[in-house]
Amino acid sequence: MAKFDRAIDDDFVAKLKFEADRGGWWADVLADHKLFVALRGKYLNVYWRGQSLFYVEQNGSSLNVTTHEKFLIEPGLKSQVRLTDGTFDVVNLREKGIIYRYEGPATLDKLKRASQRFAGLEKTGCHEIALGRSAVIDCEIAFSGTAAAETDGCDANYDEDAGRIDLACLQQDGDKARLVFWEAKHYSNNQLRADLRSDDELPPVCHQIKKYEQYISADPEAIVESYAKVARNLVQLRDMSPVNNLPAQKWKIIEEVGRRSRSLVLEPRVGLVIFGYDDSHKKSKRWASHLARLRANISQVKTWGDAGAVNLTGT
Repeated sequence: MAKFDRAIDDDFVAKLKFEADRGGWWADVLADHKLFVALRGKYLNVYWRGQSLFYVEQNGSSLNVTTHEKFLIEPGLKSQVRLTDGTFDVVNLREKGIIYRYEGPATLDKLKRASQRFAGLEKTGCHEIALGRSAVIDCEIAFSGTAAAETDGCDANYDEDAGRIDLACLQQDGDKARLVFWEAKHYSNNQLRADLRSDDELPPVCHQIKKYEQYISADPEAIVESYAKVARNLVQLRDMSPVNNLPAQKWKIIEEVGRRSRSLVLEPRVGLVIFGYDDSHKKSKRWASHLARLRANISQVKTWGDAGAVNLTGT
């Protein structure tokens, strides 16, 4: 298995800085605080609601930037297309149905709108958590050296046995920062439920989290060192943009870890956050039985109604 390392090197950072100074797509990404940039070591993903709008890697002296073709379908299409003798008249559609050029924030907005149709409840919720009150520094975290690059925000391109942990978050722990991994599930996900007719059966997510904890324990020093560098990278990316109205409290701990003024330690246990609650769920006796099994087998279980209000930072 390859050594775990999510940070990007100084040469990659310099290329991104050059791109930011030119204006255009990368400057727009940095200025859009509804997007989440996830570093992957040799490349990065720009996420919108769990969909990777841009895949960016180094290519010699420049950057190789791609997006999935399904995001280039014009989201504002409204006209009818005539069908004659089994043939659709798509002459006009060829001109107005595809986004051919990147032309500023309006194009970025179109990519987001086009990708939104592929975003499910859980991916959207994870995205809202990552952008919310918690100091989330990574998402969709693969621990297998066989995991393939994620170029379209889908889960079909990686080793199914490896899995991906949803979120990595920094929490204040005295004069240190604690790196905590979280699996995030919408309340409706059946992996949160077991067959209550059996006293011994556990919800499937319990086994998933135990597997993740085994990955973390394999090389904790590499994980800590990698995420200290990731925090530094994130501060570097933030500083590339003149638009820096990001949440100060959220960024304080990221900056302190990135500048090594606060040391980083690893929490070996993976937590579970469940979102999408309402009052009827809280009152359900059957759900209470499932939740009791989750809490008996997972170190931290947090429940929230609105994903955007989730706070995993611990401050």
